[in-house]
Amino acid sequence: MEVHQFRPSLPPPRLSVGVIGWLRSNLFSNWFNTLLTLLAIYLVWLIVSPLLQWAVFQADWTGTTRADCTSEGACWVFIKQRFDQFMYGFYPEELRWRVDLTVW
Repeated sequence: MEVHQFRPSLPPPRLSVGVIGWLRSNLFSNWFNTLLTLLAIYLVWLIVSPLLQWAVFQADWTGTTRADCTSEGACWVFIKQRFDQFMYGFYPEELRWRVDLTVW
């Protein structure tokens, strides 16, 4: 009687496992899914690119008044000046430690 010995399993092909395998099986499995994926990437690019330009690259970050906001981008000066109001609202300043205590 012969004894058969199993050979060790080979690793799966790189194109069928991991990130590449997931992309191929979920986003690029057929021509329609590929088209939808590329269209979605293009639409995200159309939205995110101008948003980044406005919110980050063309924004004013320093200053204390509205006159310091000179560019076409976002004016983050007021966020810094009004940070406590955004975080606590009109809660009394001497009692804000209570809010901080609940966060920690």
